[in-house]
Amino acid sequence: MMILDFTQIHKDDVLIAGGKGSNLGEMTAAGINVPNGFVITADAYREFLKENHIDEFIARGLKQAQAVAAEFREKITAGHFPAELEKEIQAKYAELGEYKRIAVRSSATAEDLPDTSFAGQQETYLNVQGIDDVLLQIRNCYASLWGDRAVSYRLNQGHDHSTVAIAVVIQEMVESEKAGVLFTVNPVTHNKDEMQINASYGLGESVVSGRVTADSYIVNKSGTIIEIHIGSKETQIVYADKHTKEEPVSPEKRAARALNDTEIAGLVQAGLKIEKHYGMPMDIE
Repeated sequence: MMILDFTQIHKDDVLIAGGKGSNLGEMTAAGINVPNGFVITADAYREFLKENHIDEFIARGLKQAQAVAAEFREKITAGHFPAELEKEIQAKYAELGEYKRIAVRSSATAEDLPDTSFAGQQETYLNVQGIDDVLLQIRNCYASLWGDRAVSYRLNQGHDHSTVAIAVVIQEMVESEKAGVLFTVNPVTHNKDEMQINASYGLGESVVSGRVTADSYIVNKSGTIIEIHIGSKETQIVYADKHTKEEPVSPEKRAARALNDTEIAGLVQAGLKIEKHYGMPMDIE
């Protein structure tokens, strides 16, 4: 299958849908409130390479992958999709809604495996609109598999370049007023009865990428707030006409808590539900 809805994917489908895709599918099936979307599978990436004869080019250049990675990327971004696949992507995007704001997210088939850490090596593109932009950013995700950092990481870890593939998640965006990350176990003290929530204004990208000093809330699992550190939250990432922009946060909002008690209580409940479903500590964007 070239394209799968979140409803067709589960956590064991990492080789088809990548780490992000398989977990979004798993949470959708569990009735957790995940924005709608679909995954362009790793098979589609392989078909794309074949269609543009890039698979042969990569096979020839694998021995000096680091030296020719830039050429791999160039060929991928200039490539075209097999006609049938392009039609399918267009139809699926239209189902989400014409000119729907979406995120195009790389989902590598090796990320989130216990012995690897590919996090942050592949790209995510936010506030993508219109089919041409969608197709462009999918190619950019494919190319990011051959980013210098990703190639040298695989080399150092002894991963076989020829077996690596990538899926791409297409997901409706939430125009969040505030966003962040929740750890169902306190990551500093490893206390299993405590959660940590890091939050700031705007889209979650500014917290995940470490661009801002976010607020930190330590909460026990019955919902009592134990500790609050107000972060400086200097900037926020918001929608631009196309993609995103960074803008300053007002002094009043910087000094205030990003999350109120009700929002924290809701997050604790969601965190408990996800942790219970997976049966292990989780970190959740």
